[in-house]
Amino acid sequence: MKLIKNPNRRELLSTLGILPVLGMFSCSSSKGGAQKKVDAVTGPTFITRSDKQEYARLKTMDLNEPKIVARQKKMPVGKIGNLSVGRLISGSNLISMNMHARDLDYVTALAANYNTEERVFMTLKKCEEHGINTIVLKNHNFKRFRLSKYWDEWGGKMQWIADVITTDINKYEKLLAEHLELGASAAYLWGGASDIWYYQKKQDNIIKAFEIMKKYDIPVGICAHRLEPIMFCEKEGLVPDFYMVTLHHDRYWSAHPKENRRFIEMYEKDSPEHAKYHDNMFCHNHAETVAFMQNVKVPWIAFKVLAAGAIGAKEGLQFAFDSGADFVCLGMFDFQVKQDVELARKTIAESNNRTRPWA
Repeated sequence: MKLIKNPNRRELLSTLGILPVLGMFSCSSSKGGAQKKVDAVTGPTFITRSDKQEYARLKTMDLNEPKIVARQKKMPVGKIGNLSVGRLISGSNLISMNMHARDLDYVTALAANYNTEERVFMTLKKCEEHGINTIVLKNHNFKRFRLSKYWDEWGGKMQWIADVITTDINKYEKLLAEHLELGASAAYLWGGASDIWYYQKKQDNIIKAFEIMKKYDIPVGICAHRLEPIMFCEKEGLVPDFYMVTLHHDRYWSAHPKENRRFIEMYEKDSPEHAKYHDNMFCHNHAETVAFMQNVKVPWIAFKVLAAGAIGAKEGLQFAFDSGADFVCLGMFDFQVKQDVELARKTIAESNNRTRPWA
């Protein structure tokens, strides 16, 4: 199978004419030299003898075994459409190599060499072992890593939500169909498209994408990194099965200074000026987001809750669930899964300060 390089967000946007110069995820952003493309290694990379044993344990694990089922049931769940979803969802940035590494040039190459195809399968199986039953994926994840092997050869059951990445509304349905043919259980409009279309005053494209998704028998979501597209959806009376909205506070060292924040800066080329945006903030207005979402009835998946690793897992999860998020999408390496699950379960149990009802 041919390996597909991850789409470059700024290259994707360069033809849109929204800024004089556009240089990559939010589900697809990579910055500067720190995010050079590195093709995935396809063989397993083992660190220690115990690591080899863990590989064998996970590959042969029967997810229907009673003790595994009992462990999975400890994860609180909620409903998104007709899907039962664990309140901790696996993100895909660590699979896509979108590391948001800022100026740490080695991080993307390090992650690509560690997260081999087999390592990705180990991570997915460990997630399922601990009750994470849903992951956000793109179709190019399947092409970069032969992810169908996870279901066919590893006994995986993980359901996945398709992140349909395009800003061309004329290509949207074809791309959506490709994800569904690969087995996606739900889909959402990429947050980059929501942000950009709103900024370009092409909000009708948000409605069109929503209507396209609604033609299919799946749960449908709208994603955004900015609050304004969500406010637009609410004003227009759109009723998706879920929203996916960034949420994190700005009390961390590398946070972009508040006085310098601008709506579309996530999609601009890096500036040499230290005070400018450098892939270091994904929720510009957390207070406004929390306040607005209190009265939104649609289930809310919060993502980027750790500000791409700038905020500790305990703090980020606590802030998200206390603020009213119903689910958290979190990128995890295999060695982080168990700890993050335990933190999520504990945080959910202790979220006594939230005023927004659980969806």
